[in-house]
This record gives sequence, structure tokens and C-alpha cells, in this order.
Amino acid sequence: MSVQKNHSKKMCHAEAVSASVLKEIPNLSEQKTARVRNDKSVEIFKIDGVGVNLSRFHPCTLQEKKSLRAELGYSENDFVITVVAELNKNKNQIMLVRAVPELAKIIPGLKILLIGKETLPIVREFVQKENLEKYVEFLGYRRDVEKLTMMSDVAFSASIREGQGLNLVEAMACGLPVVASNIRGHRDVINNGWNGILCDLSNQNSFHDAIILLYKNPSLREEMGRRNVCEAKKYSVDIAVRKMAGIYKEVISENVGGGDNCRVVFQFCLPSFLNVEAA
Repeated sequence: MSVQKNHSKKMCHAEAVSASVLKEIPNLSEQKTARVRNDKSVEIFKIDGVGVNLSRFHPCTLQEKKSLRAELGYSENDFVITVVAELNKNKNQIMLVRAVPELAKIIPGLKILLIGKETLPIVREFVQKENLEKYVEFLGYRRDVEKLTMMSDVAFSASIREGQGLNLVEAMACGLPVVASNIRGHRDVINNGWNGILCDLSNQNSFHDAIILLYKNPSLREEMGRRNVCEAKKYSVDIAVRKMAGIYKEVISENVGGGDNCRVVFQFCLPSFLNVEAA
């Protein structure tokens, strides 16, 4: 997301900056200013994502978790792993599903909940071919994602590419440990071994081993979950809005960088419909 000032029109508006442009900025995470194609000046501001509604995603007590499971049709003895994302090649749910036969040998109550629009047929085809319907559920689009997350044991993502991984932050806010691919975006929110486990995409066994480790160590899940509840607070939507408001105020009132070609790049994307007019 960028903000471009046009002094003649006295307008400051939000504008998407493509990934290809951002790639031209070396060491983006360490810089404050940079220049990109067409010799356009860029001012970089960092915010911790677009924000999570912590009043919706929050931890629950053991009794609340038990009640949610009863309401949603799951047992106290189930070991529930949630994957909240559209089923597609990039989100890479197939990696987890392929591990299910081996996981089920150790975790009899295994439940994999695939929550999101289904656009990758090979995932369902694999489940049907291997008769894994007992362990893998395709829930599609849901309006009660927070309930499904709060009653789960582990959040999972094997994405090949990710911006921030908002689904993981929501799971963190609910007090879940995380197993995720070791990629940029996930590394922004997960400290390997501290509040989750990061796994090598080229090594499917690493995901299997991480899940088994958390299954066999309830105290580790609880410890990571407590850390995640605290860590998720900095991603609150309230904090994100305050930071964004401050950035826009600075851009409008202080003529950041000077000149009509000045742009401000936010490290995480925000909705493209945002418009702010200056007097």
C-alpha cells in the first residue's frame, strides 16, 4: 500500500504498490527510505499488519472449549488442527493432508478442519482416494471461524508465500500454538520454538514431527499458547488504526519527502478503497 501526494489537487489517496516494485527495494525491513523505478521517491513506514479484532478472537476457558466442541460436533478427545485459508496451490493444504495417514497412526482422534473456499480439487480427491474422511473435513466458507479456532488445539499453515499470515495471528489471539512453513510473513509473527514451530517446505517430515511433538506435549502447547495471546495484542486492529491515522496525518500535514512524486509504502497491504482528502 502506498500514499501518493498530489499538491495541485490537494489530495492524498491510497494506492497499491505491486510486489515487483517492493522487490526492487533491497533490505526493505531495515530501511526507512528508498527509490524505485522511474526514479520515484519512497518513504517507508512499518505497521504490524492490518489488525485483528481481539474482541472476536480471544482465548477461552477449558469449560468454554468443551461447550464449543459439543456445539460444533466434536469430542473432548479430538485433537483438532485448523487451517483457515482458501484451498489453493499457494496455501498448500495438500502437504498436511498427505501426512494424515501417518499422523492418524499416532493421533487416533485427529481432526483436520479445512476452512475456506475450495478451489483445489486434488485435496478432496486425495482424501477420498485414501479414505481419510474420518480425519479431514472440508468446511468451506464459515462465519464462525472464531468458534472453530477457539475450540482447536493447533493452527497450521504450509503456505508457499504469505504476506503476514492474518489467520495465524487470529489463532495466536485465541491461544493456539502454530505449526507453519518457514517463510517470510510467518517468520514475522512466529519465533521458532517459542510461540510455534517453523518447518522447511522441502521436508514434509518436519511438519509431521512438529504436530506429533505438540500432540505429545500438552504443557508445550499451553506455554506457546499463553505467549501467543500476549504476542497477538500488538496486532490489535485498534493499534493498527491508530498507527495508520498517525501516518496519514504526517503525510498530509508535513509534506513527507517533498515533491509531487513522493510515495509512502506500508510494509503490509491495506484495503485499496481508502481515500483521505486534505483541506
